[in-house]
Amino acid sequence: MLCAWLAQALAARDFATADAISYLDISYSCLAGNWHALVNGWWSPAFPFLLTILLKIFNPGPFREALLLHLFSFASLVVALAAFEYFIRVFLICRKTVVADDHDSALPVPHEWVWIVGYSLFFWISTFLTPPSLEQPDILVFILYLFTAVLCMQVVLEPRKWSQYFLLGLVLGIGYLTKSVMFPLAFVFYAALCFHKDRLRMLPKLMFSVVIFAAVCSPFALALSKTKGRFTFGDVGVMAYRHVMGMDEQPLLPDTTPRPSAAPHIADYNPIIQLGTFPPWSDPSYGYRATPFHFMLRRQLNRTHIVLRYYFDLFVLQLGPLFAGLLALFFLREPRDFGRRLARLPVLWLPALAGLAFYASMRVDGRFLAGYIVSLYAAWLALIRLPNSMNLQKTTRAIAFAVSFLLLSQIAVQVSHEAAHLFTRQPHADWQVATALQQMGLKKGDRVSYMGYALVDHGWAHLARVRISAEIPEEDVQNFWASDKKERQGVINWLSSTSAKALITKNVPDSAMPMGWIKVADTNYYILSLSGDHPSAK
Repeated sequence: MLCAWLAQALAARDFATADAISYLDISYSCLAGNWHALVNGWWSPAFPFLLTILLKIFNPGPFREALLLHLFSFASLVVALAAFEYFIRVFLICRKTVVADDHDSALPVPHEWVWIVGYSLFFWISTFLTPPSLEQPDILVFILYLFTAVLCMQVVLEPRKWSQYFLLGLVLGIGYLTKSVMFPLAFVFYAALCFHKDRLRMLPKLMFSVVIFAAVCSPFALALSKTKGRFTFGDVGVMAYRHVMGMDEQPLLPDTTPRPSAAPHIADYNPIIQLGTFPPWSDPSYGYRATPFHFMLRRQLNRTHIVLRYYFDLFVLQLGPLFAGLLALFFLREPRDFGRRLARLPVLWLPALAGLAFYASMRVDGRFLAGYIVSLYAAWLALIRLPNSMNLQKTTRAIAFAVSFLLLSQIAVQVSHEAAHLFTRQPHADWQVATALQQMGLKKGDRVSYMGYALVDHGWAHLARVRISAEIPEEDVQNFWASDKKERQGVINWLSSTSAKALITKNVPDSAMPMGWIKVADTNYYILSLSGDHPSAK
């Protein structure tokens, strides 16, 4: 497992996400003394804070940052593995103590089934959903979710220990600082604990845990609320919901600045250039006013249908072997007291289902779901009781090996495919563009412009340490190339007025090459100097 993770981390040494660049922008601001950069309505502070420490210790160059990120993800997966093993151990104790009945002759799913299939599932998750090439904080969220579930199970086992309530509030608070979705999810965990039979006796301790949680969350939430001028614990959830529903907030005052006819939707980012490499994504919540919006049932049903299709694809198709194995256990089970066992361990299934329901309202990515999948796996095994039969024990053992074999086969194919990239590496296009810009004389902090979809294509700007001050969006690209020379020159003059020193784009037509476009090595990138100098970038 460790070797596979290391191979994946080393094979993916190049930047893959815009998110990583935004986190690094925040970290470098912190290194420069601007710790207020951590107060961001979109990006939670814990991950860039940890990156700041790593950058301070290792001081990597621009072309080694991605490797550092991936090795950090590798180390995080090692911690996640330890958290998973701890989770399974506590779960087995909890299943035996809380769920089982002394008078019940039926047997739980064997321990070896839980371990064998559980490790295969964890390995599958760490390969496909939270791989070591991940450049977002979701592995850390996975770790914190597992520790939260463990602490909740320990509270159920020993509800009198104050230390566990303290740790629960602390871990949930750190979870919120790592990703804002953990803020509402924390109250679901507390609600699940309220199903305990001794909930009245536990109430003072639960309130103490909530106080600890609030104490950890408050400094950041209050600082963010002060910056925004309104109470908020994070804008990412509402803004993402509005975006997928087509209800993005409109500007308070429409921009009436004249735009060139060849690029009528051209954007000027100079007013927010201080935010980072690609300012709109360095803090997407900048300027968000939280104006009211209307709920649209038809759009909501359509969006939920899309997410449910993804859930079906993930749980039934991609995790088909596990789904089939758990389904087989369900049909082999003793049907008695199924509902009563379900009510005894809501700390496993209630937060997981709440998280799935939350993402079903807008959009989801597999990396968000790692903790939910493990918790639902454990909850399902806690519910199943099997008849006491020697033949049935052999059947369940065969099912366990079949499920594990099929999951591990998927993993072997994926890891071998990624590991093959270690021996067939090609020069990365972002590196080549960054090098070309440096050869043209651009320096750290200089401004450039981009034609295309800059949100998913600005890794080169971060590597070159330049900032994108203007963008010709993808919807204007064809119009730009179809315009005459005079109209295109009007766009160039407009970009020059934003202090941009170069225009970068892809796939320049041959008819436009006389404008002075320079091809970057053997990539499909082209650079046009806006200062009148056109040195070769080859």
